[in-house]
Amino acid sequence: MATQHITSIKIENFKCFKTLSIAGFKNINLIGGKNNVGKTSLLEAIELLSSSKNIQDLMHQIRIMLVRRQNSSRKQKYSELDFMHDESEYLTIKSNNRKCSMQLGESNTDVSQESLFEDEREITEYGQYLILSVNEDERIIPTEVLLNDHFPMPIRRTVESNLNNINYIKSSKTDEHQISLLYGALIDLNKENFLNESLAIFDENLLAIKQRATERGVIFKVQKKNKQFPVLLSSLGDGVNRYIAILCAIWASENSILFIDEIENGIHYSNYPKLWKLIFKASKEANCQIFVTSHSKECIEAFNDYQLNKKNENGLYFELFRSKKTESIKASLRNPEQLHYALTHGGKIRGE
Repeated sequence: MATQHITSIKIENFKCFKTLSIAGFKNINLIGGKNNVGKTSLLEAIELLSSSKNIQDLMHQIRIMLVRRQNSSRKQKYSELDFMHDESEYLTIKSNNRKCSMQLGESNTDVSQESLFEDEREITEYGQYLILSVNEDERIIPTEVLLNDHFPMPIRRTVESNLNNINYIKSSKTDEHQISLLYGALIDLNKENFLNESLAIFDENLLAIKQRATERGVIFKVQKKNKQFPVLLSSLGDGVNRYIAILCAIWASENSILFIDEIENGIHYSNYPKLWKLIFKASKEANCQIFVTSHSKECIEAFNDYQLNKKNENGLYFELFRSKKTESIKASLRNPEQLHYALTHGGKIRGE
């Protein structure tokens, strides 16, 4: 079943956002702005909302985000719920088709909502708890249980990981285990030729990607022109790794949503036009909505040049900035002509 694309979002008390409203999202959405102005936080807010069809999904996605951002795991005994803005005790994220919220509570307050535990008295043993809601469904879970991934067995049985084919590419290098999962989706869709053809566009010396099973898992190799044997993917640098991860992730997110943080990392600026051309093409064919962040003026220019040259209306650029008057974070949307003028006349791109 396809995941409905996001056309608007309204955020209240999520991380650095006191309030933020954005409307008019398109198929490919590029987010610019200074450091620490909330680009990654916006990706996370949209991801949290779009991944949570129900309470169990919301709990599962919270845990995924904590592990990804805090480098925590089930073996570690400490993680911290850091989603609330400043000293707020609740947050809300709302789109055109869904609403999620979290509210902190204490065990000595009235607990009237239905618990995720069979015995509601178990909540009082933990102290602080969260009231989670998705649309009209509302449940309670102790914060400690959520942070440490000690979900009751009935909840574990209902959680289905990545049910909606929603994927997230971090700003850091993608490990080969995640690439293997994304590439597996590519195989299921019979799109290996697309990836190999795309590799040749990226670098004419790259002919094909290959998998090799080992006792410890799958490793990736790349067949190069004028080379008898394929070489390890890990030997080719971060640019090829990121390029493959992004293109595989688009098809792994078919009829769904993909998030890419700092897309330019590891990729030489001369390859930005090729990357955007393939992203626009593949996202349309896969019906994949994409949300991307970038710090790079060259990357933003390549994105906008493609839109102008191809008269493509499937993209949107907007910039996050902090209001000097209120200190709140706002979003400024620019159409391709406005963005081109700003890029060529010293306008405020990336919040400069």
